[in-house]
Amino acid sequence: MPSALRRLFVTILVYSQPTGVRRLWDEFYPFMIEDYSSSSDIVDISVRNMLLRDLNRMLEQFNKGTGEFDLPEMTSEPEDSLGIPRCIEDEISINIPQEDIDAIDHLNNDQMIAFNTIMAAIEGRESALFFINGPGGTGKTYLYRALLAKLRRMNHIVLATASSGIAANLLPGGRTAHSRFKIPLNVHASSMCSISKQSALARLIQEYSTAIIWDEAPMTHRHVFEALDRTFRDIMDVELQFGGKIMIFGGDFRQVLPVIPKGTKSELIQSSIVKATFWAQTKILRLRQNMRSINDHQFAEFILRVGDGSEQVINDKMMRLPECMVVPWESDQSINQIIDEVFPNLGDHVNDARYMVDRALITPINDDVDVLNEKIINMFPGEEITLYSFDSVEDDMRNLYQLEFMNSITAGGLPPHKLTLKVGAPIMLLRNIIDPKLGLCNGTRLLCHGSYQNLIDVEILTGQFAGTRVFLPRIPLKSAENAGLPFQLTRKQFPVKLSFSLTINKSQGQTIPHVGVYLPDHVF
Repeated sequence: MPSALRRLFVTILVYSQPTGVRRLWDEFYPFMIEDYSSSSDIVDISVRNMLLRDLNRMLEQFNKGTGEFDLPEMTSEPEDSLGIPRCIEDEISINIPQEDIDAIDHLNNDQMIAFNTIMAAIEGRESALFFINGPGGTGKTYLYRALLAKLRRMNHIVLATASSGIAANLLPGGRTAHSRFKIPLNVHASSMCSISKQSALARLIQEYSTAIIWDEAPMTHRHVFEALDRTFRDIMDVELQFGGKIMIFGGDFRQVLPVIPKGTKSELIQSSIVKATFWAQTKILRLRQNMRSINDHQFAEFILRVGDGSEQVINDKMMRLPECMVVPWESDQSINQIIDEVFPNLGDHVNDARYMVDRALITPINDDVDVLNEKIINMFPGEEITLYSFDSVEDDMRNLYQLEFMNSITAGGLPPHKLTLKVGAPIMLLRNIIDPKLGLCNGTRLLCHGSYQNLIDVEILTGQFAGTRVFLPRIPLKSAENAGLPFQLTRKQFPVKLSFSLTINKSQGQTIPHVGVYLPDHVF
């Protein structure tokens, strides 16, 4: 569809450093406007302006004006009818699902107490900080969506964010907090967010937004929250926590905490939100009833005991899992057994989106994820598609690093050098692409529909954009500073990997009905 071509065009502009952009525009312009009606030269000018505006909006998400790309100029300035900045208009136009409106009448007792407490603070125009604390399955996302529906129906603007793209995609209008608030990737104790006081985003925060929701907050380092606190105080010119805005954090401290490479226990605790400067002023709202395992109280109580550290231990502080949950280890045959349990009749479900999104194997580390994915893709029917990366090291003038060595590196966050796909196989996106609020976030699960020389055709499996077909080109990705390499590796590859298996960290925030947990080593 033309919308997929437009997104592909902007993705190429932002990531792929193309040459001959004007030639690319001239060749594909007719195909990018096929869903706009046009019957005269005057309408054609209007259509072109609409297209350029659409492309500009996506480019602006990355602070990329069209000036550095050789695109045509618009014949008139893009203005909305009320002179409202585009980011504010986007928030006003978010669709409110009927199921979220109906959810208000179906909140359990704990959810209703939290709902009424937050609504009272908003209606009283108070400055307040809340933390919705509940184990997985207690309906935190359900509560956020009910709050968003209620407030948006009352014409309030609420900014919905989360620490991960997966969790953000579960909220209507959701964005990752880093994307929404322009939070630096490397944050320290005195960092600020990159929001100018004269920008449209600052105006959105100052004049229009009523509250901010931030899901999966315990995953994020406290310096990030403190940077946002300082930024909001500066924008609002008010010395109140977060500039007087109502902040609604949420999450579960039993799950994944901030990742501190090779960090000690004390360093991990010091990085937590509970050590942030504002935590003492935060009101805790607790959700206790596990709605996900409402028909299995024994299992709900077991996972709570594990999370609280109160489950009975045996030799060397080890916990014994209930026999009904365990596949005993009997060489590699046990791995085949758990694969068959989670992915029964795998060969009969090629291109079955619902089957794929409802199943996953999770395990602690990436090396084991890769082993499982390779094993399952070999069992999956269809012709293999092998896609190789182009690897390089910046300023390696003396060719110190052999290509074979660079190809062998599998740093976290980078796709593999040799990417093996099959049509109908599930894959996972490894970074935000263009505008994350359109559903392409780090961690989004996708279904492969085909591969061409320079792009892959995928379908979004999760979140509010499930079912959308998009094209992904190869893009250059750089290794992280903490990857343990003496150089920064640039890998030009499709930003995906197989997702039959996921790490525990990547799976957080998702509800997956059929899960196998592979523990070749101690998980804690």
